[in-house]
Amino acid sequence: MVRSSKNKSNLQGFLGVLVVAGLFLSACGKASSLDVTGATNQSQNQQQQESEDNGGVQKLLLSKAMILRYPSGGVLENAVTLPVGTQIEFPMNYQIITDLKARQSDGSLAWSSTGFLSPLRIVSLPKGSTVLTAAQIETLNNRTLFLDATIASSIQGTAGNFAVLNGVAPGTGFLADYQESGKPKFVYTKSVTKRFGAHVNKAVNPNSLPLATLEKWQRIYNELKTAADRTVATPKAYLMMDGTIATQWSKDYESSRVMSPLGAWTIAVSSTAVRHGFANTPCAEFMSEMLREAYQRAGYNLTDDFSPAKGNEIIWSSTAAVVNFSAALDKAGWVPWDTTLYRPPVGAFLMNGAGETPGHTYIAAGNDGRFIVDNGSPQGRDLRGTSKSIIEMMYQTGVFFLPPGINPEPW
Repeated sequence: MVRSSKNKSNLQGFLGVLVVAGLFLSACGKASSLDVTGATNQSQNQQQQESEDNGGVQKLLLSKAMILRYPSGGVLENAVTLPVGTQIEFPMNYQIITDLKARQSDGSLAWSSTGFLSPLRIVSLPKGSTVLTAAQIETLNNRTLFLDATIASSIQGTAGNFAVLNGVAPGTGFLADYQESGKPKFVYTKSVTKRFGAHVNKAVNPNSLPLATLEKWQRIYNELKTAADRTVATPKAYLMMDGTIATQWSKDYESSRVMSPLGAWTIAVSSTAVRHGFANTPCAEFMSEMLREAYQRAGYNLTDDFSPAKGNEIIWSSTAAVVNFSAALDKAGWVPWDTTLYRPPVGAFLMNGAGETPGHTYIAAGNDGRFIVDNGSPQGRDLRGTSKSIIEMMYQTGVFFLPPGINPEPW
């Protein structure tokens, strides 16, 4: 559905508007596990030197209050709530950590698929704040500190392009679960077949489809590829937009099903998931928003394939659960493919395991699924540099989905 005739501009026009409204960005470094023992003065100085050697540091004023955390015994404990206007500093090659649980206000522990940004240091508090003394700030800055990675929306911005991923040498964590080519060493064939039955690996001959139908699937798939590809410079505006604008788009979709053509990450992760109380697990909503926007840019009606009548409407109250998002794709005729047999191409929706809940979903960004984009890595992640614990928690891709007539290559 198109918002109105005045908003039926081409992609270049949307990019121009959103770039003007955007924030600034630094390139994001690799996401991996950090030393969780706490930093000493010496290690803090070493971190500072390494930051300068890898492109310097940047500063940011917090636009909302955020909990500052530090690691203790493999858990991120709460240190203090930093007020609006706190100035922080972090390296250009900051990391997003996704394999640590954080202490909640009620004392429980929760894992966040969005993750936590680190390392960072406090530069200053807003004038008049008494939350921390100078001595307390110095003590905290001698630790390895973490903030919720939703702050990436303020860092990432909309101007320019995501950096091209050039690929890293396969690490031991990756090679424990994948061959160098990206072919899995694990097998989810049984559970995938149990879920999707005869639909699994059921190729559709493109020549058997009416020309208009084939063109539709190709256009939608091409839009997914364009937004997800990290083997080329891709405009950040496909995923990032101003937070206020994103919140309005999120509300408009829920009230009248009008869809934005851009800003998928900010709309899903920073707005919809936060407003509805699942900010720690926004992966399926992010992929849902990428799907909605691909239909919008391609010029097709989402409800032709995903609707309440079909039992697969793409909306947070249903498809924010991974199991329901994968089921919705299946009901719409998208084909589930077994990753032990077929190579996931750029733009394929990938599922940890058999696409069940709890679980994780993300999109292929290149190199036969070895590059991915997800809620914790909108700039892209190379699985070859990812730890074994994170891969086995989130990235054991057992099944992926493509539109009918878009058939992957076998290994």
